[in-house]
Amino acid sequence: MKRISIILAALTLAAAAHAEVKVIERSDKKTPEWITGASEGYIVSAVEAPSIAEARTRAEQDIAVQMAMTIARNIDASYSNTSMETVGNNGVDSRDSYSSSVAVQAARLPFIKGISLSKADAVYWTKVRDKNTKAEYYQYYVRYPFFRVEQATLEKEFEEYDAAKEAELEALEADIDNVDSLDGIKSAIGALESLSEYFFDKVRAARTDALIARYRELPKNVVMSGAFTGPNTLVVSFSLNDHAFKVYGPLKATSNCASAINVKPSQGAYNISFNTDDCLDDEENYIDVNIRFEGRKLVGRYSINSAAETATRFSVVPTGKVMLAADSTAADERAIAGLNIRISLNNRGGSPFGVKALELEVPTLTTPIVIDNIDAVYTTRGVVQLALRYEGTLRVAETASSRISMVNGTLTLINPLTQAVERVKIALPYSANWLK
Repeated sequence: MKRISIILAALTLAAAAHAEVKVIERSDKKTPEWITGASEGYIVSAVEAPSIAEARTRAEQDIAVQMAMTIARNIDASYSNTSMETVGNNGVDSRDSYSSSVAVQAARLPFIKGISLSKADAVYWTKVRDKNTKAEYYQYYVRYPFFRVEQATLEKEFEEYDAAKEAELEALEADIDNVDSLDGIKSAIGALESLSEYFFDKVRAARTDALIARYRELPKNVVMSGAFTGPNTLVVSFSLNDHAFKVYGPLKATSNCASAINVKPSQGAYNISFNTDDCLDDEENYIDVNIRFEGRKLVGRYSINSAAETATRFSVVPTGKVMLAADSTAADERAIAGLNIRISLNNRGGSPFGVKALELEVPTLTTPIVIDNIDAVYTTRGVVQLALRYEGTLRVAETASSRISMVNGTLTLINPLTQAVERVKIALPYSANWLK
């Protein structure tokens, strides 16, 4: 156990001797040896205060500090003791204040609790008078039981508690790149401020304070963007460092030509619908949007003309040869099981599109191939490959004509610009691995 108590007691006595004090009252005629001697299994507290009541309070704080410094790692302690004296007709009025950074932190440790001088093994005090200033105060000493078993238990509890705080800090460091709302930022700052009050060591305290500053800067980096999902609909969304960010509050939308503008919040973004009957094709038409966010005004202007042009770009055409490959074939039963399908699609318009379903008639099969709930999305221009999987067994026709070399069917697509369902016909040559 650290001998902090012995050092404090020795310093207190040395200070009293240097100050040339006179003992005017004491709790016992004989000064106990434990004040300056080794006391295995005990904490010895030595404090000074202007009154017995204040001395008892300081002693309890000092005991908590010594416990914390015994069981905790990397403690940076600071103490402050300020004295003020006023001389008046009634003599010397002495005021004394004492503070300790460790005392404040130790009080926040949930496992350092229940400290009471009623549990003290011994108490000794003296009332002294400074010969020069005539100020009177108390020197107060306490021997408090703190055995190795209790110390080991508290050390274990501290390690677990401290590890949890370290893990919380690391999680907040990692989450700063993913925070997606102002509430998330404020919650993180609140958690970090609590951690800043807890950390004893300067290194982690500095890490925490630096992270708080980074979180507070995040709202300044939020940007607004808009995208037309149709000739009469605009979605306004927000991002923070290239990931989606939710913003709530009144958003204002105006236009130089559009009417019936309606703004509808949608999970941290905004859907704006409008009427373009009064917009002229040969003029610049636009929607202006603005919203206040954390003291900033986010503004954007979005061209209605470009939205109309984009809406005409949707063009997806099946091309090439359809490739069919069965996992297994049973010639005797005229059946195939498990089928891989590959179809080439030419995205001429360059707009993103989604694939929802396929219905395909193959001349050599007795029933159509139907695949629903595909949910594939493509965003690149040009030829893309649609690879599908059909699970199940299909019957092969008994009279398969080799002269019929085309497959026919329908591909169901989603136009994300209009949210409309588009059905594209398929009429392409094919190859199948069960054909002889």
